[in-house]
Amino acid sequence: MVPYSTMPIRMRALSDNVAVDHFFVESPGEAVLSVQQSRDDGEPLLMLHGGPGVPDYMQTSTAPMLRRFRCLSFDQRGVGGSRCLDGRYDLGAYLGDIERIRTHVGIDSWHLLGHSWGGVLAQAYTSAYPERVRSLVLCSSSLGVGEDWKRTKRESFRVERARAGLAGTLRFYAYGSGLVAPGSMGAWAMRHVMTETWHNYFLDPKSAPDPDPSWLSGASRVAMMKTDKAISSERAEALAGASSYGGPALVLYGAFDIFEDGSQIVRNRFPRAVQVTLENSGHVHWLQNPSGYSEVLGDFYESGDRAGWL
Repeated sequence: MVPYSTMPIRMRALSDNVAVDHFFVESPGEAVLSVQQSRDDGEPLLMLHGGPGVPDYMQTSTAPMLRRFRCLSFDQRGVGGSRCLDGRYDLGAYLGDIERIRTHVGIDSWHLLGHSWGGVLAQAYTSAYPERVRSLVLCSSSLGVGEDWKRTKRESFRVERARAGLAGTLRFYAYGSGLVAPGSMGAWAMRHVMTETWHNYFLDPKSAPDPDPSWLSGASRVAMMKTDKAISSERAEALAGASSYGGPALVLYGAFDIFEDGSQIVRNRFPRAVQVTLENSGHVHWLQNPSGYSEVLGDFYESGDRAGWL
């Protein structure tokens, strides 16, 4: 059998002119990771998607705005095309996966861009391996680990319940009660929980677009619940080194983001970062204010050109 890590697959194009390479990276006995990259040259940039418990969406949502970069992304362990072999969903396992991808593609350092839960991974990786991070972008990052992760959930649930109203909230909890069901029933409940959550990222959930069904099909309630349990008990020291990161950094939140005032925790953690509040946007900037999102990212990386770190 051909090893997963050497099986390239040509995926669908991001546009008529940009193809995406797909390959697998294997950590024997630990995980098999489904990885995509927008090109095989250029400055390497790792994009970390949110969740936990859902597959990658960064390659189609954000990579097209960053054509100059070699944008890499992957389905995190246990979701989408990736498998979790050792049953671990702790922070150390996730960071080990990122390092395995880095060594597999043969680069010493890369730019990081994390969205939502992926922002926590980006912060933890920066804390552990600052010398491997050329720049750091946090887009609507979750607030942290341990108590900060618990506040992440409180803030987002409070905002989402207010937007959903009574009917939407009852519907969410009804679906949520099915997450512990075995087999197809639990998978069905997960798809509906994530659909309700997605709609609540918008100010008017009733008029919000539906999530991509193929994306929903790759969601995993096991990955979501086990990650949540592990990150809730993670020590704050896991992010302690992030605040001393001396490289270029950008912290971006939407004006009606689901984390509201809690975002100040992340902003305070990176006092030297470029701080942006994106108007007319919430948690999914590429849909709510795509031109503004693209402009903020473009300005940040263009400043890197001028400063010489790109």
